[in-house]
Parts: sequence; structure tokens; C-alpha cells
Amino acid sequence: MSLNVTGPFIYFTIPILGGIPITQTTVSFLIVTVLLCSLFVILGKDLSTHPGARQTLVEKGVMMMHDLVVSSMGPHNAHWTPFMITIFLCSICGSLIGMTGFFRSATADLSCTMVWALMVSFIIWYNNIKNNGVLGWFKGFTEPVAVMTPMNIVSEFAQPVSMAFRHFGNVAGGGVITSVLYMGLSMASTAVLNLVSASGWLISAALMAAGAGILLLRRRKKKLSLLIFGALSLLLGLFGLLQAVGVLSGVPVLALGIPAVLSCYFDIFSGAVQALVFSLLSMVYIAGSCPEPGETQEDAA
Repeated sequence: MSLNVTGPFIYFTIPILGGIPITQTTVSFLIVTVLLCSLFVILGKDLSTHPGARQTLVEKGVMMMHDLVVSSMGPHNAHWTPFMITIFLCSICGSLIGMTGFFRSATADLSCTMVWALMVSFIIWYNNIKNNGVLGWFKGFTEPVAVMTPMNIVSEFAQPVSMAFRHFGNVAGGGVITSVLYMGLSMASTAVLNLVSASGWLISAALMAAGAGILLLRRRKKKLSLLIFGALSLLLGLFGLLQAVGVLSGVPVLALGIPAVLSCYFDIFSGAVQALVFSLLSMVYIAGSCPEPGETQEDAA
């Protein structure tokens, strides 16, 4: 995943309402939206009472999210399942799109995660006003005692900020770490290979010979350390020789693989975890504003 630490690039600006910038995030999330909508249409076609493998897999995924919503929010809030599925899929796909190398991760932009968090907050406020009325909603800011009013007001706005920064920070931070590591390894690759190839093929040949000897020794002693050092010496000598003849000129060979492994962690694992955490927090907060009929918000809390 490549991330521009200065922020998303602005492709162009629509000259209305003071100018609407179309950024990398806008394009990435538009692509995610189109792909998800197309996927939903395809998976929702030709449903049968005798489902095949595709329909069974989709139903299993929907039921897993339905069970999670019911267990977190209560059976009376099961109707929030489509919304939670949408939040989860938009979040995880918004992170995964950064692995293409062509598009920026949508969740690496604070404006994206902040919109989602504010949307959840507006839903909470709407439900509180719907269930308690405007006066009842304002009364909640004075509980448990009147002196807590400023703190309660701050917590209402701190909630979406916390949700947005948690999601954005993990994804954007991972991208920055990957980019910095890639630049560092590229510089190290240039320095090391130039040093090895400085005397022509002699040092490269010596490293290759040493690596081959270590690997032969490893066949008898069966030590992992010998395998690692032998392979590194052999590859370093080979890369130095190719650098000397100009084949690998400008290619950061030491940076191959490592940033990709980190990208898999930050984009796939961390992205999935943050999508799940954001969805679970949304469930908990919305459930607090949607108590079971006949139950007050204090009882639900």
C-alpha cells in the first residue's frame, strides 16, 4: 500500500458551492460503492429455496452479522442488520482498495471515517429525540447532576471524534510506516549493492562462493541459521553482480517483499479488525438509544 503522507491528491474541483474537490478518496470510495452495489445485485439474483454454494455462502454471512446485531443490540433492533453490514463492508473494502497500488485507501482519510461517525451520532440523536422528545434529550445532559452538564455535552461530540480517529489512525499510520520502511530499504539497497559492485565482479563472486559453501555445509548440519546466512550471501553476491553489469540499476531489491508483507497486515488484518470494531461500537451506541419497547434508556444502560 502506497500512501501520500501529505494527504489525498486533488484531481479536479467542481466549480459549484464554492468548489467541490474530487480527491483520491472520493474516487476510491466511488469505486468501492459501485463494486459493492454491483456485487449485491449479482448475489441477489436467482434466489432459490434450494440454494447452491453461492447463495449458501451469502446467507451464512448475512446470518452471522444478523446474529451479531441481535446479540449486541437485542432482537428488537434486528432491523439494523443491513445498515451494519453496509458499514462493515464499506470499511473493509475502503481499506483493501489501497492494496491495488493505484487507489488510495478511503479509510486513510479522516473525512471518510468522520462522516461515518457523524452519521452514527445523528442516528443516536434522532432516536433519543424520537423516544424522549426534545426536552427529554436535553434533560439527559444534566444527569446525574447539573454540574456534569459540560462533561456530558463534550462526551456527545467526543464519541464520533474518537470513532473516526481510531479507524483513520490505524489505517493511515500503517500506510505511513510501510512507505517509510520502503524508502529506507530502497536507500539501503542502493548503498549496499553499489558497495558490493564497486570492485566489479570479485566481491560478488566471493559472496556467491561463500553462500554456496554455507549451503553445502547446511546440508550436513541441518541448521536453519546456515540456510539463512547462505541464502543471503548467495543472493547478495548475485544481486551485486547484476548491479555491476547494469541489469539491476535503480531496482531496490532489498525492498522487495517486506513492504508487501506489512501491507498485508495493515490492509487485510488491521483493516478487518478496525471495520469490526467500528461496526461493534456503532451497534453499542445505537442500541443505547433504541431500548426495547416499554423500557427506558436508563434501564437499557
